[in-house]
Amino acid sequence: MKARALFILSACSVAMGQAQPIQHGPLLYCHRTANEDAPENTLASLEQAALLGCNVVEIDLRRTLDGEIVLNHDGLLDRLTDGHGDVEQTNFAELQLLDAGAWMAPRFTGMRMARFDDALRLARSLDIRLILDIKTKGIGADVLRILEREGMIDHVLFNGEWDDIRRMLPSAADAGYGAAWVQPGVTAAEVASQQRQGKSVIANFSANSHGMDLAGMKAAVAAGVDAINVDFPRLGADAVGRDVESKIRRLKEQAQTGDDAARSQAILKLSRYQDPDLQSWFLRWLDNPSPRISHTAALALLLARPALTSGQLTSAARANNAAARANAAWLLGQLGSAAADLVPMLSDPDPGVQLEALRALGRTKGDAPIDAILPFFQSSDVNLRGAAALALAHTRPNGAAKVISAQLQKEIDRERSLAEGYVAGGRKNITPEQIREATSSFRAQMAMLHALSSLHDADATSALVHVAFQPVHEFAQTDSVVGCFQLWDRIGDDPTIVVQQLSSTNQASANCAEWALVKADIRVLPTVRDALNTPSARVRAIRILAWHGDADALLAVQKIAHAAGPEKDLAAWAAEKIQILNAPKD
Repeated sequence: MKARALFILSACSVAMGQAQPIQHGPLLYCHRTANEDAPENTLASLEQAALLGCNVVEIDLRRTLDGEIVLNHDGLLDRLTDGHGDVEQTNFAELQLLDAGAWMAPRFTGMRMARFDDALRLARSLDIRLILDIKTKGIGADVLRILEREGMIDHVLFNGEWDDIRRMLPSAADAGYGAAWVQPGVTAAEVASQQRQGKSVIANFSANSHGMDLAGMKAAVAAGVDAINVDFPRLGADAVGRDVESKIRRLKEQAQTGDDAARSQAILKLSRYQDPDLQSWFLRWLDNPSPRISHTAALALLLARPALTSGQLTSAARANNAAARANAAWLLGQLGSAAADLVPMLSDPDPGVQLEALRALGRTKGDAPIDAILPFFQSSDVNLRGAAALALAHTRPNGAAKVISAQLQKEIDRERSLAEGYVAGGRKNITPEQIREATSSFRAQMAMLHALSSLHDADATSALVHVAFQPVHEFAQTDSVVGCFQLWDRIGDDPTIVVQQLSSTNQASANCAEWALVKADIRVLPTVRDALNTPSARVRAIRILAWHGDADALLAVQKIAHAAGPEKDLAAWAAEKIQILNAPKD
């Protein structure tokens, strides 16, 4: 029985598809994920439990109104999210709108309620076992279906409302079967007595006054218990002889020696530990002369909790190391810092720092002096020109569309000239330098298109229409494609120009117009209906109205279907499609 209780919890890692040895010492059970380290029942808290040494982690399961199985203990949204009501009476899509982390601390803002499927995949990757505390009655079939699909039935124990699972799967493992749960202060004699009866002994340090009793945990381990159950896994890990501090120290050592790849990997592993003391280490590595190490440290500072503040980057922004300055600029942008923090970096002598500062301005708060940005449009570095477009659109949106549109046209013309030169020289003779030149031009054009896409005035829409429908050579087709996509949400007020393109003899332009009108909102439909009277646009207009299920166009489409024209069969199909999409109605 004891073996059954500890079952697969201590099964070899090979069964989980992992080539790692079994951890020695008593098992460490973690109650309700790492609920004292990160918001309970979130994926981040599940990961923390594993990182901090837990072999077995308890999670709570409920079913949403639309049938998704999620991790939640209370059933009430009011404690663990910024929402209100009950989990079981809320659709999963709505639950995903709620913040499931900020209630605990600002550093966890933006976390979402976890799906059971995702928790299982994470548990498998972390090589931990789960205790499933079923909170919603009657969800056993759904739980088993997901477990079978994820191949995890043999890696979980059940608790709570799981009678239906027991009936459907008699071999399902009971979390309490063959186990003796004892309280802190248990003696070696008491432990031995239970073990002689074939039971595994689990000392409980969760949800009681002994939650932080490290001495008591160590005493229980010394008494010979098979496992301890904790709310504070870092204490429990220390008690069972797998202290977290030693893991962190080894990773720090790995991050300081060896090749860049291994060091970067160690730094990223450290970022997963929610330890504020690690920030000083990441800041130190940010100033590393290796661009890869420096950027990895910047990423670690961004990912780690608690998050970095912009004030902590002052020294990095002024470092002698250009990589550190560039990555400090990148971090300031990711943190949404004030534009004023980045403007001085536009005068940096290193182009790489200037580039990151311009890109970061596209994410910051506040205005930047226009005179600090416009000169970059004249730079010989195409990357700086592209980044300048992003900075201008974000910090000086008024009038930016005209400047960016004019610059984009120059870049397209440059690329056309490049392309003609490639063709004249024979494409087999394209050099690596020419490839880099073309790639940089492409990147700059994409940056400018993204900049235009972030603007929502008439000038921006006009510029995107021009890009979408201008004749292009094969090297600039992507510009037109992106321009077409951007029209979807812009043409509702006045789709006239796009509808006119349905008659274009340029198939790419006509295709772009047709699909943009299909994806646009219903405000475009009256103008599309009028296009039924234009022979060169009629076929495309019929298809657009069909995909929209436009009931107001049904009679006109049926009239075409009953006529003897070339669109007869298409119109009949469209009429059927419209009727399908409009029936039944209440």
